[in-house]
Amino acid sequence: MPSTLLDTSALACVEVCADCAEACENCNYQCCEGSPEMADCGRMCLDCAALCRLCVVLMSRGSAFAPRICELCAEICEQCAVMCSSCDTERCRQCAEQCRRCVEECRRFVAAAAAAA
Repeated sequence: MPSTLLDTSALACVEVCADCAEACENCNYQCCEGSPEMADCGRMCLDCAALCRLCVVLMSRGSAFAPRICELCAEICEQCAVMCSSCDTERCRQCAEQCRRCVEECRRFVAAAAAAA
């Protein structure tokens, strides 16, 4: 059921950020099971998941800080996508793809917020 509290750009971003956080957590879990060289990827995924969840919370309550946090989220998701793209596992590739989607939606949300201001 769609939320009546969020505009369309925020709702799309909330959904993609939530999906990204889940993908990052899954990727992190796999990285923890892998070799020690995967530890950096796992740490990046944890940071990315935490920021994605923060975006969900701030956007859901209509915080004035949501656009600034979404800018940072796009930045870390971009870095996470690069790191996960270089890994050789399916979960990492899925995480990278979800991070790229999150970058697009966060930037779209930020642009919509700036246009509305």
